[in-house]
Amino acid sequence: METWDVIVVGAGVCGLTIARNLQERGRAVLLLDKGSRPGGRLASRPLGGRLLNPSVDTVHSHDAEVTREITRRTGARFVPDTEGYAKWMFDEPAGDIAKRWAGGTTLRRTFVTHLAVQNSGLIHVVPHNSGEPFGGRAVVLTAPVPQNLQMLRGSGIAVAPGLLEAAYDRRAVLLCIVDGADVVNDVVGWSAPDGVIETIRVRHRDDARQVWLEVIASPLWSEATWDADATFSQAELLTELIRLLPGVRVLDSALKRWRYANAVVPADSGSDSTFFRSADQPGIFVAGDGFGRLHGHPSGISRAVRSGLDVARALA
Repeated sequence: METWDVIVVGAGVCGLTIARNLQERGRAVLLLDKGSRPGGRLASRPLGGRLLNPSVDTVHSHDAEVTREITRRTGARFVPDTEGYAKWMFDEPAGDIAKRWAGGTTLRRTFVTHLAVQNSGLIHVVPHNSGEPFGGRAVVLTAPVPQNLQMLRGSGIAVAPGLLEAAYDRRAVLLCIVDGADVVNDVVGWSAPDGVIETIRVRHRDDARQVWLEVIASPLWSEATWDADATFSQAELLTELIRLLPGVRVLDSALKRWRYANAVVPADSGSDSTFFRSADQPGIFVAGDGFGRLHGHPSGISRAVRSGLDVARALA
């Protein structure tokens, strides 16, 4: 069995921050992720020959250490924004940014089902295919908090009450290419939060009347259809889009489902403000953008980096 100083489950921004900082301190770190590429939501999605950044393309932060960390890993160029925030708008595919951030890390693709703490204190991270577990002296879970709660409970590990307060806004997002730029111009900024579609954003235009759109479903509709078959959900969103934009022709589309942290875990007797450490099993951590304070960190990436830096410091 492979044994590591630290195993990080989830190769999103928080996981990458932890791995890079601990490796620089001489720790052996393994990243595990169910996806084939690092970055989590910091990813580009191909559609119609272009790479789009459908989940995130801007970072805001008040935290100077966070902006320095992002700049050091990615070459980001932050500029002053309103109310004292620093802002970075991506000028390249998010997937390329994620690859630079992951430089030098060890990443394995697997889906983790549960943890098993041994009498020796070593923590076994068990993959879904019942293969040989990975052994870690410490394990950090960086998936959305509800998923981590499920894993901890399934592993018989107690959780602090503060973790139960984490909440995520689940959204269905339709990426599509349409023909009919003149029609799209009339509805940019259109919003109806109580309908099927809340917001329509233009992501790219070309010279042939084609427009790449990001169509964000309303919170109510997204929640109601979250577990529905993706094919039917995609068809319903397309039908509503055509109703709202009569005259456009949809050339290609893809449905994505995202979770966004909208309530952060507060500090309490069992939870730090930017991460959770198990009182019963001090080698087990939960971290990510579901922690911290919205003030100073309006961007999920900013909160994820802050959480990752603090966990790396605790494990150094």
